[in-house]
Amino acid sequence: ESERIKMETVAKMAKLTVRETTIHDTGEYTLELKNTTGTVTDTIKVIILGKIDDVDSNYVTISWEPPELDGGATLSGYVVEQRDAHRPGWLPVSESVTRTMFKFTRLVEGYRFRVLACNAGGPGEPAEVPGTVKITEMLGKAVQVLTLIVSGVIRLTIPIKGKPIPICKWTKEGHDISKRAMIATSDTHTELVIKDAEREDSGTYDLALENKCGKKAVYIKVRVIGIPNPPEGPLEYDDIQARSVRVSWRPPTDDGGADILGYIVERREVPKTAWYTVDSRVKGTSLVVKGLKENVEYHFRVSAENHFGISKSLKSEEPAVPKTPLSKSPFRTFLKDVTTKLGEAAQLTCQIVGRPLPDIKWYRFGKELVQSRKYKMSSDGRNHTLTVITDEQEDEGLYTCMATNDVGEIETSFISCCHEASIW
Repeated sequence: ESERIKMETVAKMAKLTVRETTIHDTGEYTLELKNTTGTVTDTIKVIILGKIDDVDSNYVTISWEPPELDGGATLSGYVVEQRDAHRPGWLPVSESVTRTMFKFTRLVEGYRFRVLACNAGGPGEPAEVPGTVKITEMLGKAVQVLTLIVSGVIRLTIPIKGKPIPICKWTKEGHDISKRAMIATSDTHTELVIKDAEREDSGTYDLALENKCGKKAVYIKVRVIGIPNPPEGPLEYDDIQARSVRVSWRPPTDDGGADILGYIVERREVPKTAWYTVDSRVKGTSLVVKGLKENVEYHFRVSAENHFGISKSLKSEEPAVPKTPLSKSPFRTFLKDVTTKLGEAAQLTCQIVGRPLPDIKWYRFGKELVQSRKYKMSSDGRNHTLTVITDEQEDEGLYTCMATNDVGEIETSFISCCHEASIW
């Protein structure tokens, strides 16, 4: 008796236990019973088969040691057989196995297996795997999708099985795992941990297991969610009016893994420092901001919001200045050709409706005219008039009125004709 071999006798039962069996434990075991009336013996033949090396959901791999005695002839191979635990009779699976290992496939739970060594004299006694084999996965049950908040901990723990113990390799979508990842593997588990998770850690993580009997893989999708990135800039202005301006931006490059609920638009009047919310739930990527003051500078900032919070702000680089725009057609009344008698005054009038109010200049054949006795210019802010004293025939010609402001310029022209007065 030793730590590996233990003998027990209880009431009417005698028990011999041999732990961590090897092929050398094969043989005949004899139990001897003795009392005052005599002696009785019983012999039990024990055949030790090699271990089960690998078990999966539909196959099992077993191995064994060659027999110590070959019967005086060289071994020609082995016959492997299997039997459904719920049915009688053994079925040969292969009669020409040359290696001391065999992989049984297309199985269900509850099979038994045995091996027979063969030489020229025929097959020997079968060595049977004790008990039935329960088919199991090399991989234990694992979560298929993991969702967590930014700055949380990614912890992927996968139970593993199989003999020989499989080699584990983690990858992420075909590439090496982040250097921030910590991986620990034991005989029963493999675990990947990433602390302070970032959005970039989202993706599909692949675990590949491999031993000499085969390969297995599991895929786990990880979603790291959080607040979105700031909206994309720059902020742009258009449709500028005296008391309003349209502010536009682009969606954030990363929505944080959740739908954008809306945008928050704020304004700040220069030179003040306080920000005021214009709208806290803008659905689109532009907003007409109303209620502004004409000719006052404003800065704007925009934030994106999802279920997990509000992003950092996108701020304007330049201020917007609300002002009345120049009309696309500033001349309400265009000049008309005028005919005047020599010595009389010719009046040329046009109406300007542009905003901001434009500067007005008058030209004759492209040369700017200045206020003088001959040329008189007047304006009431809307109606602009040029009066020409026609002293001579040379006062005829092409006259032009040009209006200019910050938005642009526009002009209109007319022809003035002079003729001598009639004498009766």
